[in-house]
Amino acid sequence: MAYLGDGSGAPNGEIELTQDEIADVLKALVQSDGRVQRLDLPNRRLWIKRQGVKVLPRFVSLQGLAAALLRVPHLRPSPQLSPAAMQAREIARMRAFAGAGFPVPLIAYQSKTAMVMTDAGETLAQRLKGLRKTDPDAHEALLVRAAEALGRVHAAGLSHGRPHVRDFFLRDGDVGFMDFEEDPASVMPLEMAQARDVFLYFLVVASASIRPDETCPAALAAWSRHASVAARHELQVLTALAGRILPLIRLIGRVHMGSDLRRFIMATEFLRQAPLPEAENLNTAKAGHYG
Repeated sequence: MAYLGDGSGAPNGEIELTQDEIADVLKALVQSDGRVQRLDLPNRRLWIKRQGVKVLPRFVSLQGLAAALLRVPHLRPSPQLSPAAMQAREIARMRAFAGAGFPVPLIAYQSKTAMVMTDAGETLAQRLKGLRKTDPDAHEALLVRAAEALGRVHAAGLSHGRPHVRDFFLRDGDVGFMDFEEDPASVMPLEMAQARDVFLYFLVVASASIRPDETCPAALAAWSRHASVAARHELQVLTALAGRILPLIRLIGRVHMGSDLRRFIMATEFLRQAPLPEAENLNTAKAGHYG
């Protein structure tokens, strides 16, 4: 048995590979330059992730402008860093989650701009797809379970940044997390980043739930049990801000009601009526409060 390289910075320590596996990984690293690459070895599956080759969607480049023009500070994008800095940021965030007891992918090797990780298994998105027809009750329970796990993440003083069921997985019954490229807490207060987490997660829950009238309140309650007063307050502020631009979103939807717009409308409409403790002063949602 041998080690591929510098995995000492990995959240859960080095992953031991055989000499043949090392040869296969090195070959893949040299022969391909794709951003994310699956590597199926005889006894395990690994993933190669390279920084700096991602083509950002057009809306991401406009996100900061939208945050300023619409005065929704929660939309501020994470800083775009050099590939090496992006790698360091993602590794540091993985280490923070692992240190707080949350499952994350294990790292076999890392260079300045690439890392080789173990396969996390079936994502929650994949599991939900299978459960939707075979076990609707389990489907709804899993959405609530993920919300509860997100609440525990926030209680640990962390935020995910891009909470989606395709970035969640199960390990030994616990919800795990991956893909830590977004770090909104670096450009906004932690409680604001956590509120953004919840809002983004409810874009999924409100649209994917089979019984949204039951599941949405249950998921919000599951998160709220762990959330701080400050995070709950910021969620209400964010919801009020989203409500202010909802007429514009509906107007755009009359021309083209894409899936993203539909999810935004559904999540905003639910959260506006959500049974959260009333914020002390919703005037904090007024223009310019966060600069």
